[in-house]
Amino acid sequence: MQLDPQIAEKQSIYKLLIGCVVPRPIAWVSSLSDDGIANVAPFSFFMAVCNDPPTLAFSSGRRAGSHKDTVRNIEYTQDFVVNIVDDALAEQMNLTSGEYPPEVDEFALTGLTAAPGVKVRAPRVAEAPISMECRVTQILPVGHGPHSLVLGEIVHFHIRDDLYNVSTGRIDMHRLHPVGRLAGNLYTHVHDIFEMKRPNENYVG
Repeated sequence: MQLDPQIAEKQSIYKLLIGCVVPRPIAWVSSLSDDGIANVAPFSFFMAVCNDPPTLAFSSGRRAGSHKDTVRNIEYTQDFVVNIVDDALAEQMNLTSGEYPPEVDEFALTGLTAAPGVKVRAPRVAEAPISMECRVTQILPVGHGPHSLVLGEIVHFHIRDDLYNVSTGRIDMHRLHPVGRLAGNLYTHVHDIFEMKRPNENYVG
């Protein structure tokens, strides 16, 4: 099969792309509107960018030609929180993916607890195993939509105690149980973990 993205339908390329780039981590982004209404929504175009300073990026498309609430909120406050989704929160995460008007507080809708940020105005999901408070560094338009590529510097971490190994500085992957995004209505549990050592004696990864 050979496909040329320049002549294929946009929706076909979207389906192809989200089926090829798998599994994707989910940035469950919480933000605050100029009216003080909390918002939380999932984005699976998401990645870590660099560690010095610690920086994340996620991409948001438009809805009916306009920015989604998350991007509008972030443009206003210049901060946000990325919450990590685990097995226990999958259903609530999915519920927050609905198309709701700006006045709807997804925390109230889903029964989630909005905990105050330490260094940002945006609330975090108190139930999340990991939350990363971020300040915006750039919002870049990408593509013909355009999508908004949001880059944020992590200014504070919230990590559930049992997940963090103080002696190694690592997150316990066997206890985190993150949820990954596939395509369509499909997700994946990250339970089957295996190890491969790099052929580099100095690798500390």
